[in-house]
Amino acid sequence: MELVAPAGPVYQAGTLSANPIGMRAGLATLQKIERVNAYEQLEEKTAFFCDTINENLQQRGSQFQITRAASIFWLHAKADRAIRSVEQIPRNHAERFARVFHEALARGVYLAPSGHEVCFMSLAHSEEILARARDAILAAVEKSETYGFAV
Repeated sequence: MELVAPAGPVYQAGTLSANPIGMRAGLATLQKIERVNAYEQLEEKTAFFCDTINENLQQRGSQFQITRAASIFWLHAKADRAIRSVEQIPRNHAERFARVFHEALARGVYLAPSGHEVCFMSLAHSEEILARARDAILAAVEKSETYGFAV
């Protein structure tokens, strides 16, 4: 600690920088992540959640799909190939997503409000919560697609 300002030459700033309680909480979090194999659990939950929704969307002929990576997922307008840049996002996506967002919110599911933001899975998402979220998202997509819009 003698190297950290004001005693030493290293400047370190932040809300919880060098706060022993914050450091202990961070260490406890990392230990729990390792103990419960959190990353594997999150990957499995996210895969099941997204794959189930995608299968249902595909069966319905929906114009939406979910793309996922690890425990991050993104509900977006269907695309012919993986989206790797803003230019590849299907046209009218923001307008279509806004309808889904509001329909999901009316059903108690808060998605990221912008169609260009991703969602995150957590260990707190139980099977019951995920089932309710899945049903709400599917209903929201179905309802939003009844409005009609250009593909």
